[in-house]
Amino acid sequence: MTSIRATVVVPTFDHGPLIELAVNSALRQSVPVEVFIIGDGVPEGHKPFLRKLAAQDPRVRFFDHPKSPGRGERYRHEALLQARGEIICYLCDRDLWLPDHVAQLLHLLQNADFAHSLPLHLLPDQTLFFPLDLAHPAFRDQVITHGNRIPLSCAGHTLNFYKRMPEGWSDTPHGEPTDWHMFRKFLRLAECRCASGTLPTALTFPSPPRKAWAPETRMLELQAWQARIASPVEQQRLMLQLLQMAIRWRDHHIAGFFPA
Repeated sequence: MTSIRATVVVPTFDHGPLIELAVNSALRQSVPVEVFIIGDGVPEGHKPFLRKLAAQDPRVRFFDHPKSPGRGERYRHEALLQARGEIICYLCDRDLWLPDHVAQLLHLLQNADFAHSLPLHLLPDQTLFFPLDLAHPAFRDQVITHGNRIPLSCAGHTLNFYKRMPEGWSDTPHGEPTDWHMFRKFLRLAECRCASGTLPTALTFPSPPRKAWAPETRMLELQAWQARIASPVEQQRLMLQLLQMAIRWRDHHIAGFFPA
C-alpha cells in the first residue's frame, strides 16, 4: 500500500461546487495525499455533493459538523488526530494548487516544522505578493506582531511538531483572523524551525473582492485557471510569469525605501 505523504485539510462552509476544483487540484499532486474536507455548518443542500466527492475517491473524507462559533477550528484539530500524512497542508475551498505544491512543502519541511510556498493573491485586477523569509527573525517577528502574510492555501507543517505543540487549532479570539491566530502559535515557539518557499505553487482567489460575483462567475474563473494549469507547458509559463511579477513587486517596494 502506498504511504500517505501529506494530509490535506480543506475547511468549508458555503462555497458550494467550487470545492470540487480545489479538491481535484489536491488529488492531482505528484505525491500521495489524503484529503479531509472539514464541514463547518455546510448547508443541507450542499452535503450530498460533498458526500459524493468522498464516495468517488477513497482518498477523500468528509467530516460533517454543525456551524461553530468561529470557523470550525476545533473540528480541524479533531480531524488532525486521525491524519496519516507526514505533513499537514491546508487548502481553501476556492483555491487551486499546481501539481508539485505538496512536493515542494515536503522538501521545505525536511529541515523545518512550519513552511509555506510563495504567498500571493490573485485579485480580479492584479496579483498581490507577500514576500517574506521566516528563517529571518525580522520577518518572523513582523508576522507575529503586525499581521498574517501567509494565505492558508500556502501553509503546511509536520504532523509530529503539531502533536508536540501546547495547543493546536482552537477557538479564535473575537476580531482576530483565524489563520493568523494559529500560525502565530507556531512562530512564537522558539524551537519551531520555519522555512519560506520561493515558488508560486498555490493560487489563491480571496473572496472579499469577489463578493458581488455570481457563483457561476466564480466557477468560470476557477475553471479557466484549472484548464491552464492542467498543461505542464502552461504550468511552466505561469510559474515564470508569476516569478517575474514577484521580482518586480519586490523591487518596486524596495525602491520605496530609498529617497530620490
